[in-house]
Formats: sequence, C-alpha cells, structure tokens
Amino acid sequence: MDRRDALKLLGIGALPMLAGLSPAQLQALGRDTIDGVTTARRHPLFTRHQHDTIDQVSELIMPATDTPGARAAGVVGFIEVIVAEYYRDEERALFQRGLADVDARAQALFAAPFLRLTEAQQATILTGMDAESRAMPRGAPTHFFARIKNLTLYGYYTSEIGQREELLSTFMPGRYDGAAPLPRGTTGGG
Repeated sequence: MDRRDALKLLGIGALPMLAGLSPAQLQALGRDTIDGVTTARRHPLFTRHQHDTIDQVSELIMPATDTPGARAAGVVGFIEVIVAEYYRDEERALFQRGLADVDARAQALFAAPFLRLTEAQQATILTGMDAESRAMPRGAPTHFFARIKNLTLYGYYTSEIGQREELLSTFMPGRYDGAAPLPRGTTGGG
C-alpha cells in the first residue's frame, strides 16, 4: 500500500490545525527541539511501550513510501512534546486512555498487544477507530484517533523531511532549523 492509498483509507484530506495551540505555542515547540532531542524526550511522558505504540500508529498513518514516513521524520517526539507540554491534564489523560484502548482493541480482536500484530491487523484496528471518529456527532469530544492523526500529519508536514521530501518545498530559504532562536520582541520570542 502506498502513502496515497493509506491516506485515502484513513480519509485524510486537508491538514487540520492543532486544536488549542496558538502560533506562539507552535513556535515555542520548534525552539524546544534541539538537535532532534525534544524536552519531552529528556523528561519522557510516555512509557517505552506507549512511545513505541505512538511510533507505529503514526507510521501507519504516514508510512514510508518513495519518501520517508512519520518514523523517519521523528513524529513520535513531536507528539510527545505536544501532549506533555501543551495538553491540559484532562487532555493528557484522555490521550493516554486512547493509547490503552488501542491495546485493548488488539487484545479483543486478535488476542495480542497492538505492537505484536501484523500491519494488516494493526490497520484493521486503526480503520475501525477512524470510522468511529468520523461518526462522532458535531460538538462531541475529539476522538483519540482524530487527535493522533492530526498530530501525526502536523508533525510530519512541519518536519524537515515533510517539507523537503514530501512537499518538495523550502519552508524557509537557507538551511532548515526547527530550533532557531527568535530575537527578543518577536512574536513567540522571550
């Protein structure tokens, strides 16, 4: 399955905005990423199992094809920073319950944890979650799968790999530096 087929399967159209994050918060997130090591990875929020689950889910949402996927773009680190540093406590708890639900569904359907399933079995679980997410009534709380899908896409398409290799664009002229400091007095700067 190539990336475009995967996107159709998951029903991903336009890239939605990250709920609740201002442009200044997104700029701060970029500044907090230093040489590919985020502040959240230095002080991890997720267990190794949760981290690996997010990594696999994001890779299934944005798989490697003729261009690198979410794993190569470091999307799991981006998601961890957002959830650890920008989500409110109740949002963070909902996200972690959503991760636990992924494993619960894997156990119920295939009698194994999500990470031990084949990619086809994993895709079955995610496709079901995506269908549930789409069926949610307007105004209902955001479904876990919608959150992780949005975070994956945003993290991927704002990464150097997403910009240069998938979108074939130069985000900023010159070199790419997702952690470039902003001068004082600049929006989002100190």
